[in-house]
Amino acid sequence: MFELLLFIFFCFNTFYVLTLAVAGHFYTKKIVPHSSSFKRIAILVPSYKEDRVIIHTTNELLKLDYPRSRFDVIVIADSLQQETLDILRTTEAIVVPVVFEKSRKSRSLNYAFNHIDENYDIAIIADADNILSIDFLKKINDLFSAGFTIVQAQRVAKNLDTPMAMLDGVSEAINNHLFRQGSNALGLSSALIGSGMAFPFKLVKEKISKIDSVVEDRDLQLALLESGYSVTYQKGVLLFDEKVESPEAYKNQRRRWIAGQYSVLKQNLIKGFRLLFKGNLNFFNSAIIQNILPSRIISLISLALICCLVAVLFHDVNITIRWCLLTLLYLLALTISIPRVFYTKKLLKSLIIAPVVIIKTIQSIIMSGGAGKTFIHTEHKQREIDSTFLPK
Repeated sequence: MFELLLFIFFCFNTFYVLTLAVAGHFYTKKIVPHSSSFKRIAILVPSYKEDRVIIHTTNELLKLDYPRSRFDVIVIADSLQQETLDILRTTEAIVVPVVFEKSRKSRSLNYAFNHIDENYDIAIIADADNILSIDFLKKINDLFSAGFTIVQAQRVAKNLDTPMAMLDGVSEAINNHLFRQGSNALGLSSALIGSGMAFPFKLVKEKISKIDSVVEDRDLQLALLESGYSVTYQKGVLLFDEKVESPEAYKNQRRRWIAGQYSVLKQNLIKGFRLLFKGNLNFFNSAIIQNILPSRIISLISLALICCLVAVLFHDVNITIRWCLLTLLYLLALTISIPRVFYTKKLLKSLIIAPVVIIKTIQSIIMSGGAGKTFIHTEHKQREIDSTFLPK
């Protein structure tokens, strides 16, 4: 009986992912006219102990192709060294120093929103390691001028220089295909990523003022969906994000994500069903379905382990075959979600560390307890952008 219930759960998991994987191939970018007017944009960059990258990031953001008088780069400086602050103040960026007993991105953003002018139309949230494509602001401006309210840009790997960075980049691309392209193609809201997000300034200020967590992107998304908003994903509006370069960094990052996933599920379980009955499928999908299902790597590991266990514990060929077929189907869903640009010898070579990634994933599950209450910082380095995703 338990085996059958488990099989039904993973059937739902597999067909949900497969549906998004197929739908992702029917996604189309929004075609909007170029706007002749330029909205005022604030780029908010929370920076916690990011001395190694924040100066370079700030200088790159200030070079964006957009009227200089119509956008500001706002660096929220949490625990930066004095030398870094002094250099930042020589740039045209607005520097907002913050000090917290316990640092959180949500707290940094709230402080900044409360201490800067409100004379902006759009707020863009980026991370300290993020580099935006040169035409990023113009494309966002065009979308907002055309009537789109909340936009998630396409986040891609800045670096693919280690096997772990390559696998992390592939994981990001799969999630873009499934939960952004696939969701939008089905008429659902795209998932927010945490950076490369654009909002009406006053709206995001209001919503984030009620958030104080280490999974602020998930909580912000649900607050917006509860109010009836939907997120549009625009492929081609590129944001370059540094991928983790070691399995250990991957483990620490996933600890927070796993803890946050089930914390959000627990907090919104009853509300999710209540809003579903009121017709808010977007909230139910994001709060319940996407959080109750394991992540892609955990699902694949679980299916592979179950296949081995049923082969040993059950002397029934049919049970073993159905689990193996389900595993292959899940693998197919992930495979068709990987962009062609990743199908290289470099990806095959990166798979050599797959056993290590599996071990680190299991460790992250075991160690995830309490991680949702603590800010876990991922250190970044100043890097050049890998040419893989640059416009040809």
